[in-house]
Amino acid sequence: MRPELWRALSWLFTGIVLFATMDAAAKWLSRSYPIAAAVWVRYLVPTVLVGGYLWRTRGWKFAATRNPRVQALRGVTLVASTLCFWTALYHLPLVEAATVSFIGPTIVVVFSSLLLRERPRRAHWWALTIGFAGVVIALRPGFSQPGIGALAALASATLYSLYLVLTRKLTGEEDALALLFHANAIGALVLSALAPMTSQWPSGWAQWLLLPMLGVFGSLGHWCMIRAYEHADAATLAPFMYVQLLIATFYGWLFFDNLPDGFTLLGMLCILGSGLFVLYETRQLTRRAADEGDVAAPE
Repeated sequence: MRPELWRALSWLFTGIVLFATMDAAAKWLSRSYPIAAAVWVRYLVPTVLVGGYLWRTRGWKFAATRNPRVQALRGVTLVASTLCFWTALYHLPLVEAATVSFIGPTIVVVFSSLLLRERPRRAHWWALTIGFAGVVIALRPGFSQPGIGALAALASATLYSLYLVLTRKLTGEEDALALLFHANAIGALVLSALAPMTSQWPSGWAQWLLLPMLGVFGSLGHWCMIRAYEHADAATLAPFMYVQLLIATFYGWLFFDNLPDGFTLLGMLCILGSGLFVLYETRQLTRRAADEGDVAAPE
């Protein structure tokens, strides 16, 4: 394995561990602390950290953007996705909520066709169908788990997929740190009007420690992802993202004494299969296009 890929995977796995740790901390806090207030802190901390760094390095115009409407929509979809996901964490075991989030790569195909004018293949629609079947199998909404948890998890994956497509739309026009700042700042701004009404002072050392750490985990996780994609492309790294399911399973067992049952594992396999199939198809198309380009190139 070439050194660049090793560096990329090192950053990627560090980011995955940070995100999975943030999710486990959020699930623990959701049992005793208002969700909206916790999400507010999660976005407020990186806004201050990243904003402070950008201000020191770029001056007062660090927040300027050429696409304010798209940036605003990105921030709203991201914070709404987090609210839905942490609501799902309150109602669902950690690994089941994490499993549903991985339907995202398949949903991205739909939004890409609508917003970016990318034409999905028939195979992608089959992958989307299989992925949703996996969600239904894993969650059995209305049978084994409260329906609101299943709906919240699916809504979170859908909103996050829209956020990713909007981010892709801005790629090349805005740098990574500016994208990170705007997404967090808009989320913090939106919740500043809602969260204070439900917030309360932390009780006990654990809440005092974990609440600000949510923002730290999120900031460092995104930073690690940015560094990972500096060393390798998205198609190369995407299959390794599924390691987060293993970490979520481990944390679910370690902190909440919960392991996935047979239905969850079957649904997980369907979702993993659909996502990996989309990645495989994308790689094949890219390789085919490259081969045709080589054939057509003049000698």
